[in-house]
Amino acid sequence: MCSVIKWSDNGTAIVVASNMDWLENMRSNLWLFPRGINREGLAGKNSLTWASKYGSVITSAYDLASTDGMNEKSLACHMLWLAESGYGRRNEKIPGLSVSLWLQFVLDNFANVDEAVTYVENHPFQILPCIVGTTGKVSEVHMMIEDVSGDAAIFEYTDGGKSKVYHNKGYNIMTNSPPFNKQLE
Repeated sequence: MCSVIKWSDNGTAIVVASNMDWLENMRSNLWLFPRGINREGLAGKNSLTWASKYGSVITSAYDLASTDGMNEKSLACHMLWLAESGYGRRNEKIPGLSVSLWLQFVLDNFANVDEAVTYVENHPFQILPCIVGTTGKVSEVHMMIEDVSGDAAIFEYTDGGKSKVYHNKGYNIMTNSPPFNKQLE
């Protein structure tokens, strides 16, 4: 099972470890992206667009999606499988963002957890699934982010595309399924 573990009370540094167990070789590569890249959310009509404010280093899956990474402000992000994900039917009235760029969007635009959470709570956008690898599986993921202060948040899209945000410095572990509210139990 994939996991993210954060250790922030050791008195020295915030340490995060992540592992990803997958059905096949994801042909992962490390990519270094400078700030200033113009991006488009790969959602067709009314796709989210932005220019990256921050440079980042990421691990890719199939060289198509950012799955783990950190930006120059030390905001880190990790995607893990969540079978209960539900992105809903495309609503072109809301800006769209392919799940393959979701993590990159966060790294490109936000310096810390508070900024990312505030944006998601005040600027609705729709995550769109994509097919991953040769498995033919539709991407179903949730994301954990943390910053240099030890703050953390988990983002999930379930129930037909409704955004759920769990924000608390005490969130130190996330795994695949079940959704995070069940993990907290």
